[in-house]
Amino acid sequence: MNQPIDPRTLYLIATPIGNLGDITQRALDILSQVDFVLCEDTRHSGILLEHFGIHTRVISYFAHNEALRTDQFMPKLLDGQSAALITDAGTPGISDPGSRIVDACLDAGVRVCPIPGACAVPTAVSACGFYQFTGFEFVAFFPRKSSERQDLFRSFADRNTLLVGYESPQRIVSLLADLIAVVGRDRRVCLCRELTKKFESIQRTTAGMLFDELSESPCKGELCLIIEGRIPTDNKSRSLSDEDIRLIHILQEHNISARDIRDIVSEFSGTQAKEVYQYVIRSKDMT
Repeated sequence: MNQPIDPRTLYLIATPIGNLGDITQRALDILSQVDFVLCEDTRHSGILLEHFGIHTRVISYFAHNEALRTDQFMPKLLDGQSAALITDAGTPGISDPGSRIVDACLDAGVRVCPIPGACAVPTAVSACGFYQFTGFEFVAFFPRKSSERQDLFRSFADRNTLLVGYESPQRIVSLLADLIAVVGRDRRVCLCRELTKKFESIQRTTAGMLFDELSESPCKGELCLIIEGRIPTDNKSRSLSDEDIRLIHILQEHNISARDIRDIVSEFSGTQAKEVYQYVIRSKDMT
């Protein structure tokens, strides 16, 4: 049975980031009962609503008309109507439109009710396995300009938190080049692509290895990149090269034991056996 909704309320509803099955029943109940739905793209959201048989009135609410729509629909909320705000995917206000009308509602005494659900950022962070870190900094979309990206990476270089942001396939290689220029090729990253969709992939590697791969074979889809922070000195390997790490991963894929990997890699590259072994054990713990 549907739970009645409240008047004078703006519901912030998280929608699926790819897989329609990720929407909650509570979200569907509210979308079917509110007076109107504000959405980033009426055509895109119409597909979602039609899929679930919801025929509530939809109104466009995107970055370039936020101020206008807020002024238009605040009186309706103040008069006792209810509304839902959704974006093309994920949680409103997280790098998507929404903050302006939420601010206006809170100032005017209109109730704001968040309905939790899908969001690409925690989804990606939960899957990266960088267990040494308990916090992360979300920058929404990474800066477009190279100089601004490098400034960001310099400010982040020595922090012991994760850096998380969205990027486009067209700029990911140049971003990685800037990251390498600031922190080097060995800084680990996790590239999450097309989360919850058919071609979802989660790839954890180093900045240098990912740069080499994407320079040769460009990727497509929606990307969320997680950059590892500075690992505490007592947990960090100082001597493993990209080639060492590449060889370790190849041997792990062939189910070679940790001790045999230690012996093979240390003999091949001259790296201290202890460093190799510790890296192998840590990487196994994170998979």
